[in-house]
Amino acid sequence: MRPVQSTMPVSRFLTLLAFCFLVAATSRFSCAAGPSVSFTADIAPLLQRRCVVCHGLEKAKGQYRLDTFGGLLKRGSSDKPSVVPGKPEASLLYQLLLEKSPEDRMPQDADALSSTEIALVKSWILSGAKFDGSSHSTPLARFLPTPPHPSAPKRYKHPWPITAIVFSNDGTQLVTSGYHEINFWNANTGALLRRVGGMPERIHSLAWQPAGTLLAVGGGSPGRSGELFLLNLALQSVPRAIAITADEILCASFSPDGQRLAIGSADKSVRVFTIPQGREILRLDQHSDWVHGVVFSPDGTWLASASRDRTARVYNSTNGNSISTFRGHNAAVESVLFKTDGKVVLTAGADRTVRTWDGIDGEHAGTFAKFDTSITRLHLADGTMLMGLADGQIVHRNLPDGKEGAVTNIIEGRVAALAFHQATGQIAAGMHDGRVRVWGIRGGVCGNEFIASPGLAKSPRP
Repeated sequence: MRPVQSTMPVSRFLTLLAFCFLVAATSRFSCAAGPSVSFTADIAPLLQRRCVVCHGLEKAKGQYRLDTFGGLLKRGSSDKPSVVPGKPEASLLYQLLLEKSPEDRMPQDADALSSTEIALVKSWILSGAKFDGSSHSTPLARFLPTPPHPSAPKRYKHPWPITAIVFSNDGTQLVTSGYHEINFWNANTGALLRRVGGMPERIHSLAWQPAGTLLAVGGGSPGRSGELFLLNLALQSVPRAIAITADEILCASFSPDGQRLAIGSADKSVRVFTIPQGREILRLDQHSDWVHGVVFSPDGTWLASASRDRTARVYNSTNGNSISTFRGHNAAVESVLFKTDGKVVLTAGADRTVRTWDGIDGEHAGTFAKFDTSITRLHLADGTMLMGLADGQIVHRNLPDGKEGAVTNIIEGRVAALAFHQATGQIAAGMHDGRVRVWGIRGGVCGNEFIASPGLAKSPRP
C-alpha cells in the first residue's frame, strides 16, 4: 500500500504544532491551578476554626485580630503587612504558617495547619486575596458552612442524655433533646407524639415562646459549630436555622413578650435576635469562657448571663451596656435567674452554692442555699426555687428566705435538665441516663417516668 503523503506546507505544520503545544500547556496549567479559592467558603471557615481563638475580640496575640476580613488586613504589633495580594512571600500571615519553631509558628500551642490548608491560603493570596462577602466587618463565624445533619436512629440502642426539656405552653406536651432530633411526648402518659429531625448533634437548650407558637432549639457539635433553630409549631413547618456559631450554643431564653431571643455559646458570646425575623441585634463578648446561662428580667429591661469564667453579668437588653458583674463564685457558674422583682439575681454552679446579688451594683446579698454537690439547674416555680443537683436531688426552697420547702424529690443519677409548668404545677426532670420524670409540685406525687429515647422500653413507674 502506498503511504499517504501530506500536502500541508512545512511552515504551516510547524505553526499548528506550536499552537497545539501552547493549548496543551495552558490546559495543564489551568488544571493544576484548580478552581479559584473563595474567602467566604474556604479561607474564613479555616481561620475561624484554627486562628480566631488567639486572634479575636477577647484575645488578640500580637495585637492582631482576624475575626473579620477587615481585621485580617490590618497590621499587628510587628507592623509588617499581614496580607499582600499576589505575594504570599511578603504576607506575614502566610509566612507564620511556615515557621518551623512552635514558638513562632501560627497557630501557637496547637497543631500546625496541614500542607493542604497552607496551600489553600497561599493560593488565595496568589489569586489576589479577594473578598467575596458583603461587608469587611462581618464576623468570620458567619461564613461557617451549615453542618451536616445525619438522620436520627429509628430505634435508639442506648438511652440518650436528656440535656434539654421544656413543657408546651398548654402543659400537655414535653419536648426533649435527642441525637440530631427533638422529640415530643404526652406529658401525662409519656407516649411519643412526634419526632423532628435535621437538628444539631447535641441539643443543650429548648425554649418555648411565651404565649406563642415558636420553639427555639440550641445546640451544636463540640469545638466545631453551634446552631440555633426556630420551629413554628402551629404550621409544623421545617425548622429554620437562624444562626451558626463557632462552638455549641449552650442556652437560650425568650424575652417575656416573646419578641427577642437571647443565646449563650461555648464561643464565649451572648447574642440577641429579633423574633420571628431571626435578625441578630446584639452581640456581647464580655465573658472569657463558655456561657452556660442567659435570662431576661421579668420586664425584659435587663439580660443576665452566667459563665464558666466564674462570673455572672447583667446588661441593658436593648443596647448591651454593662450594668454589673458578679465575681462571688469560685467555680463555673451554670445557672442564672432573676427574682420576680427583677432586681435580685440568683446564680449557682460548680461551687455548690446558690448566691443572691444586686443586679445593679453586683454586690453579694447572701447565700440562698448550699449543698454537698454541684447545682446543675435553677428554676422558679410557684413562689419557690427548684434546684436540680448532680446527685439526682430536686430541692425546693422558699422565696425569699431560702428555707426548705415541703417537697424534695430524689432521682438516682444526675439532673441534666429541669422544666416547670405554672398552670398545671407539673415539674419535669431530664436525667443524664436518658430518663424523664414528671410529678406535681403540690404534693410531690410522681405522675410518670419514661426513657425519652424512641425505641427503648419505658421505665417502670416507681
